Formats: sequence, C-alpha cells, structure tokens
Amino acid sequence: MRIIRAVAAATVIVCAAAHAEGSAQSPDHSGAAVGIGVICNTPAQAEEFVKLRSAGAGSDQAMHAVNAGAQDGRACGIAAIAYLRDATIDTMKLNDKLVQIVRINVVAGFNGTGWQRVSGMVQYAVLEGGGQSI
Repeated sequence: MRIIRAVAAATVIVCAAAHAEGSAQSPDHSGAAVGIGVICNTPAQAEEFVKLRSAGAGSDQAMHAVNAGAQDGRACGIAAIAYLRDATIDTMKLNDKLVQIVRINVVAGFNGTGWQRVSGMVQYAVLEGGGQSI
C-alpha cells in the first residue's frame, strides 16, 4: 500500500497517458484508461485537495483534511482504476503544473489481488495536464 501511495503522491494524477498509449483497451469499454491516482466523491472535494496541495500539504495530509471535512474517511483517496473520462470540471494550478478536475466513470477497480468490475460509479479525478502554464 505504501508503494501505491508513493507512486500516487509523486504523480498526483490518474494516468491519462494510458489511454493515449492504448494500454487500457477492452471489449466492453474500448475507450477506458487505467491509472493510479487521487479520486474524490465530489468536484468540491477534488478542488479542496488541489488547494491544500498547492498550499504545501502532502498528499496524505490533504486527503485526511478533505475526508475530515466531509466526515467521510473515503471521500478522497488513492485508487488503481479503469475509467472512462467524462467532462472537465475545472483546471487549477498545482505547483508549476496545471491539473484538471475531471468527472470520470469508474468501470473497474484493483482490490490488491485482482480487478473487480464496477458499474454506475462516478468520481472526480485530479489529472495532470490541460494546457500550458505561463
């Protein structure tokens, strides 16, 4: 679990590049991408996570603060998922990078031993990219 957290803390994104490389193709969800990163239940929680990270909080600290504010220990967290990108909600600056808050439809999650299909799960991911920072 520490390895997953370290990878996610370093990247702070769900890996959007997986879609471009075609590594997440499946018969049922041909446009799905696969990645490890921060997902939240609401766009406001994802935005709060980015604001806290921009103010200097570590990934774990920011997730804990968002979860405490939501009174839900699972409001924001790190997950390994297969997802379909839906809509960009916001673009924000995180350190010297732009990140997007994106509504995603989760189609599968990795539970530590294997992939499990998920249906009807909308989350909000913090994705790197979305333009150039000037």
